Amino acid sequence: MSAISRIFALAVAALAGAGAVIVARPYLFPEEPSGARSAEGSAHSRPPVYGPAFAAASGRLVEVSEMSAAQRIRLGGTVEPDRTVRLSAEASGRVTFVAGEEGDRVAEGDIVVGLDTDAIDPQYRAAWADLSEQMAGLANARTQLVNDLYGPTTPPMGGTPQAAFDQAGVPLYNMFQSMMGGMPGTPYSGPMQTQSEAQRNFATASAARYDYERQLAALSAAQSRLDGLDAQLRDRRAIAPWNGVIMKRFVRVGDQVQPGQPVAEFADVDALVVRIDVPVAMVENLHLGERVPLSIAGNNIWAPVKQIYPAADPSAHTVPVKLALPYGAPAAPGMYAVAWIGQEKSGSPSALSAAIPASAVTYRGSLPLAFVAGRDGRVEMRVVRLGDRQGDRVAVLSGLKPGEMVVDTPAPDLKSGQWLAVTGG
Repeated sequence: MSAISRIFALAVAALAGAGAVIVARPYLFPEEPSGARSAEGSAHSRPPVYGPAFAAASGRLVEVSEMSAAQRIRLGGTVEPDRTVRLSAEASGRVTFVAGEEGDRVAEGDIVVGLDTDAIDPQYRAAWADLSEQMAGLANARTQLVNDLYGPTTPPMGGTPQAAFDQAGVPLYNMFQSMMGGMPGTPYSGPMQTQSEAQRNFATASAARYDYERQLAALSAAQSRLDGLDAQLRDRRAIAPWNGVIMKRFVRVGDQVQPGQPVAEFADVDALVVRIDVPVAMVENLHLGERVPLSIAGNNIWAPVKQIYPAADPSAHTVPVKLALPYGAPAAPGMYAVAWIGQEKSGSPSALSAAIPASAVTYRGSLPLAFVAGRDGRVEMRVVRLGDRQGDRVAVLSGLKPGEMVVDTPAPDLKSGQWLAVTGG
């Protein structure tokens, strides 16, 4: 190493604040032949200038190689409820009721979160009173109509004796008229009416029918007003759509909410699925109803394919797939699961995938990651899909390409975009 290179390495260590000298190479990648470089020098062969936000990190690079694909590819997934809904407020108001804390069960149709009804209660009572009044008015109008049409009348002349004579004599007269064809010398004009029948007035009966129909319309209007208030009351309650569990609670009693504000997340935890992201090239090997082996917390389960999404993720080039867990499976939402997906060309020498040492894989949460070294000396963090493991190498289904350089045993605090000083052989 030349004197200038040693001075540069000392400056890098001082800027990084490492407190010790890092024995680093004077370049990140092999230099181009001197004839291929311009007088100013190529950009990637110059020593990078390290800023205070991303101090240089040291690491050893390994090349992404290839290995034969396994008979089944290991894909990580997450257990989640098959049915989940976020309940939101339909009106503004103050929270007066919450069914419970996270994890509490609520039956279908029960109230999960309720708002105050102080402004609606007086209107609701007045609407019920109006409805009762209209119902009574309708009953009275019906009685008046029936009486005008079919009720008894008082003869204008003769009183009760005349009414009895009409009821006895008029039917006999009508019978004689029908048998003889009317009185001699006069045409038959129809049966004779009693005085009670003749007194019935069409205008009076029509007015009674009008009152009845108007009262019926008033009753319908009162019922409509009551239905509108019922709808307002329903908007002030978040109702459980099915038997389930409160997953998240966003409000407490006394909080003020606005329309559209989430109040709770509700899920059916008795019907669970495992969601996995399958590479596009492998989706054609899966079919609805096909049973797939799963591993969840040390338990092996066979789960059928429940749903294959119709579109792929354009950034990850994967398709979401849901596997239905059997009822009572030892799993809970959020648990990590491993699915073993079969390959069409399993065991074939031509079925190759990218491979890296297992030590080059790190995890941030449940996501497997690898850090790829760029030509500019920075590292890029990538989410990878892991396949089978053979010895100290693990297959990478997506995220890396053969020939790329990755950081072996990356530091826990290594960040994407950070400069890398290569160490080791």
